[in-house]
Amino acid sequence: MANSTGLDYFSFNVDFFDDDKLALIEGEFGIKGAYIAIRLLCKIYKEGYYYQWGDDECLLFSRKVGAGIASDLVKEVVKGLVKRSFFDKGVFERFQILTSRGIQSRYFEAVKRRQCVEARRELLLIDVSKFSNVHILEENVYIDTTNADIAPQSILKESILKETPPQTPPHGGASSIGGGRTTSSPTSEKYFDIKSALRGKPGVNENDVWEAMRLTENGKESSIGLSLVKQWLENPSMCKFYEILQKLQGMERTGKIKVMSHENYFIYVFLLVNLTQSDADSIRLYIKDPRLFEECKKLIAEIKKGRINQPGKFLLKKLRECQEVINKQNLKLK
Repeated sequence: MANSTGLDYFSFNVDFFDDDKLALIEGEFGIKGAYIAIRLLCKIYKEGYYYQWGDDECLLFSRKVGAGIASDLVKEVVKGLVKRSFFDKGVFERFQILTSRGIQSRYFEAVKRRQCVEARRELLLIDVSKFSNVHILEENVYIDTTNADIAPQSILKESILKETPPQTPPHGGASSIGGGRTTSSPTSEKYFDIKSALRGKPGVNENDVWEAMRLTENGKESSIGLSLVKQWLENPSMCKFYEILQKLQGMERTGKIKVMSHENYFIYVFLLVNLTQSDADSIRLYIKDPRLFEECKKLIAEIKKGRINQPGKFLLKKLRECQEVINKQNLKLK
């Protein structure tokens, strides 16, 4: 059974195996290559019209496929499918997402009788204006899959994000959660001005945007970073943007600027994007404790598997339970 956004079944062309793209995959990987392609299509349509792809998803997929198929083989087959445009190369390289024009055409045709279907603008490869039930979500925060996933049903609109002031966990002071000291958080206006200003600039990809935000978002200690980014925006010809990032990363390694680690940053962004503001604020208080932070990471990994419908309530419940266990342990030590 598919989830609320996916399909229970999809159309399958009788000339599927005559397609040159698939024939090349079979020629390179044998019948297992075609089998993996079909299983990927089933997975995509079960989710909707795309599937977020990363190392974790590859490992889980290969285990479910069985038949002695290793994750390394799955990775190579996916690379081959992207190379031969079975899946759209542009979307995959930018977002690590598997989809195609054909998949999207069949999906939106199949769900045209549903009351409302959400679609992410940045992933669309076809014109969906003929489908009156499609609600297009404006381009949203994208997080690399090695850090966090955003399930289609839990994507928040940009307008909601703008109303949520970014706060670094914990609020001010010294952080004991593996990422250096956090200082006063920037206002949401500065935070989103950086994102908006960088997006679409020549030589700046989505990963660059998020890395720049991480390196400049921790207040006055990283004002150097903010200054460099602003200078580049005013005069992009002075150097390539990745050179600025490399310089800031070098300063981070040598302790000249102190910002959140990648791990902390994307946990924070996951909470910001997927949860209500009140839930996210409550959870940030819990994860001041390094033990609860580690537990939170494990819980988010569970959410990423796609089986949790209310991530905020799930996280709060589990973290409360964990806190109670810690409190009992502390009482025994006394």
